[in-house]
Amino acid sequence: MPPTQRRNGRIARLTLALAAVFLLAACTSVSLPPMGPGPPPLISAKKTRTLGPAPVKGEEVHFAFAPVTGVPADMRFALEDSLKKYAATRALTIVAPGDPTAVYQVKGYLSAIGDDAGTVLVYTWDVADAFGTPLYRISGQESAAGSPTDPWIGITGVEMDAAARDTIDKLADWVNG
Repeated sequence: MPPTQRRNGRIARLTLALAAVFLLAACTSVSLPPMGPGPPPLISAKKTRTLGPAPVKGEEVHFAFAPVTGVPADMRFALEDSLKKYAATRALTIVAPGDPTAVYQVKGYLSAIGDDAGTVLVYTWDVADAFGTPLYRISGQESAAGSPTDPWIGITGVEMDAAARDTIDKLADWVNG
């Protein structure tokens, strides 16, 4: 086959592939929240996703929390202390990562989004069994004061404490429900 025909064939296939991509993109609608001053709100502030009831229930259940990602170190330690404090009030046992008695592994991700008008602490917790199978997800947000330079400056112990309390409440409801 002459080089010109090969090149024309490649161009035709590329054009067809691009047309298919644009056709699929045209079939997808995106709904954005209304924009205004301050950080954009999440669509659902405190939601949980579960793939079913907790497979193991009761007070003998132990949770191993992996180190939380996305948060400054000093706030991470405050969050971990709050999680332990609220776990004690709900009869949940938190053990060290890697503890062989852990029934569930919990990974947390936090971020602060903000500007002069306000800051939002966004958190997500994924709960998995000992084999890493996803079982449960908790996500939420807490509002705080804003900072033009660093959103984490607006986050205080109050917001971290509220995120910890919500997390433990949701875990306790799931494992005892």
